[in-house]
Amino acid sequence: MKRQLRSKYGFLIVVGMILLLFAYTSTFANNGRGNGKGNGGSNGNNQGIVFQTKIEDEAIRTVTPEAVLIGDSFDLTYDLSLNNILDFEKGPNINSYKYVEWAVKVEEKIPQGLTVVIPTSDAHNLKFDSTTRLLTGTINIMCGKKNSGLTSCNDYKNAAFSDLITIKLIAEKPGSYTFENGRYAYSLEADHSGNGSGAQKHNRSFTDAGSGFTKTTVTVEELKINVPSETTIYLGNSKTVEANLSTVKAAIPPNAKLTWEIDKSSFVNQTNSTNQSVTLKALDAGEATVKAVYEYANGQKVKSNDMKVVVKLPDLSLTTNDQELWVYKNESGTLVKQQALLTLEQLVEDKRALTNPLAVTWDVDSTALKILSSQNTSATVQAEHGSTSNVSVVAKLKDYIGQTMPVLINVKEYPQKVSTPNVILYMTDSPYSYPVKFWPETANVTGYGLTVLEGTDVMTAKDDVLTLLKPGIAKIGLVTEDVSASFKAGEGPKIISQTFYVRVKAGTDPNPGTEDPSGDFY
Repeated sequence: MKRQLRSKYGFLIVVGMILLLFAYTSTFANNGRGNGKGNGGSNGNNQGIVFQTKIEDEAIRTVTPEAVLIGDSFDLTYDLSLNNILDFEKGPNINSYKYVEWAVKVEEKIPQGLTVVIPTSDAHNLKFDSTTRLLTGTINIMCGKKNSGLTSCNDYKNAAFSDLITIKLIAEKPGSYTFENGRYAYSLEADHSGNGSGAQKHNRSFTDAGSGFTKTTVTVEELKINVPSETTIYLGNSKTVEANLSTVKAAIPPNAKLTWEIDKSSFVNQTNSTNQSVTLKALDAGEATVKAVYEYANGQKVKSNDMKVVVKLPDLSLTTNDQELWVYKNESGTLVKQQALLTLEQLVEDKRALTNPLAVTWDVDSTALKILSSQNTSATVQAEHGSTSNVSVVAKLKDYIGQTMPVLINVKEYPQKVSTPNVILYMTDSPYSYPVKFWPETANVTGYGLTVLEGTDVMTAKDDVLTLLKPGIAKIGLVTEDVSASFKAGEGPKIISQTFYVRVKAGTDPNPGTEDPSGDFY
C-alpha cells in the first residue's frame, strides 16, 4: 500500500515507525517468543495501553490448496485484519483516527522442496534465505482520515476487508510438506482524537508464545497416467486410445494435454490426438510400445505405463458361390465352361471387413481351372477341363509370406463323344471288360451302363463286364451317366446313348491280347 503522509504528520509518523520497528525487532531477537500475558502501562498524558494478548483472527496464515501437482504452486497467504484489532463496531468512530500504523513481523520456515517467489510490494520487506529456509520480514498497514492523504481507514471497517500478502510456493518434488514453525509479532499505533476528551492513542503490541500460526500440511502429488496394457490394431486400420488421469487430492488441470511416445514408428504412427487420447494407425505387422507423457509446469515429465500395440494381419476367409464347376456341351452343341466367383474377406474386430483391403495375389494349382480376373477382394475362375482331384485356389497377401487362404473346387467334365466299336470275342474271353473310350480324354464323368438289347441268350451285361453264354451275336446298348441332379435349372449335358454289336465265336482267341476289328458283320 502506498504511504502518502500529510506534511504535519510526517515527522511524527517516521519517528513512531522507527521506535515501533526497534521494539518489534527486539522482541524476536531477545526472546524468540512472547510471554502471552497481558500487561498495561502509561503512555504519558494520552493514557495509552500496550497489550500482549492475542486477538482472534488478527493475523491468519493459510497455505492453499490442500494439494497440487509437481510444478504447480501453493499460495502462502498472510491475512491481516485491522478491523479485528481496533474493533470499529465497538470502539471510536473510525473517521476520528488521524492515522493508524500496524507493523506485523512474520517468521516462517519453508519446507525443503518448495521454491519461494515473493511478489514485489511497498507493503512489505519480506525476504527468503534459501540456506536457513526462513521467510522473514515486516508487513505494514497504514491508513488515516479521508483527508490525510493516506488510504482511508474507513475501508477497513468491513470485516471482510483485510490486507492480503500472497507468496507463491512452487512445488518441485512430490511429498507432504508441513508448516509448523511460523510465528508473528506486531506493533500498532493508532492516533485518535476524541471530542472533548483530548487526544488518545489506542496502541498495542503482541509477540506469539511459539508457533503462532496454525500447523498446516499440504501435499505435492505426481499425476498418475494409465493406458491399457495392450491393444490390437489390424493392419491398415486406426484405433483411438484414451488415457486415464488420476490423483489422490490434487486437482487435475482441466485441459491437461498429453504427448505420446512410440518406440517403433515403422509399425504404428500417430495420426491425431486430443488432450487425453491418441489415434494410432497400424502401418506394418509387428509390435510397438506407446507411452503417454504429461509435462508439469516446471518442465518435469511423468509417463504412463507401457502399452503394447500389436499390429495384426487381418483374418482371412475365402468363400465361393459354387464349389463344383462343369465343362460340357449343351443341347445346342455349345461348349459350356462354368465359372465361379471367389470372395476373400479380410476381417478385423467383430468380423468387420478391413476398411482398406491389403493387396492380394491369386494362384491355382491345376490347368483344370483358369483365373479370369482378380482383385484384392475377389477373383473369377473358369473350368477348363476335368480334374482328377479337387483344384485348390489360393489367395495370398502379396506382401506377407505365409498369409494364405485356400478353397477347393471340384471340376467335372462330361464326355462329348463315346467310342463303342463292334468286337469279336471267343468263348474263352469270358468274362470280358468292354473298353469304352471317352472324348476328350480329360473327361472325368465316365459313368455308364450296358444293356443287352438283343441276344440275351448269347451274353449278359453287368456294369462294364460281358459274360459270354454261347456263340452268336448280341446288340448292346450304352448310356452315359445321368447328371441332371447337378443342374437344378434344367441346363447341363445331354446323355449320350448308342449301341454296338458283339459276335461270339466258339473256341479260343487265336490272337489273345490284340484287338480284332469286327468289320461289318451285322
